[in-house]
Amino acid sequence: MTRTNSGVRWVHAVPIAIGLAVGIWMFHAAVPRLITQLTGVEGRFSAERCVWGEPDSRGDRTMTCRGSFTAADGSFTLPGIAIDGFFDERPQEPVAARADGSEADRVVQTDILGSLAPMGLGLTAFAFPAWALTAAARDALSRTGRPTA
Repeated sequence: MTRTNSGVRWVHAVPIAIGLAVGIWMFHAAVPRLITQLTGVEGRFSAERCVWGEPDSRGDRTMTCRGSFTAADGSFTLPGIAIDGFFDERPQEPVAARADGSEADRVVQTDILGSLAPMGLGLTAFAFPAWALTAAARDALSRTGRPTA
């Protein structure tokens, strides 16, 4: 039997690619939201138009809303802005939110867990490429005839 050193096999490349893609996507969604939650301008969001979304895998439906945001200090108002977050029902009262400033294109609910949960999933997704790279290195070393540690 001849040994060949063909690099990373598809068995390892698939989890690497999927894990990196999912991890990057989750961080891409969560990090800007977290930054706005930590450093944004405090204020209140008043829902004006809400629409029901498609049911999720459990059959639950949530709604997304647009409305107006008013800074807590009254320095600016953002009319017709979307809020980054989902609601189980249309908010009847203004909800706490934060914006990146008077030129923001969206506001976020003040829910840190809404940012930390996707970041945790992103970190978990990065574990798969780490495992696959370790397995690929071990596999490559075994194909070259070198002992593995």
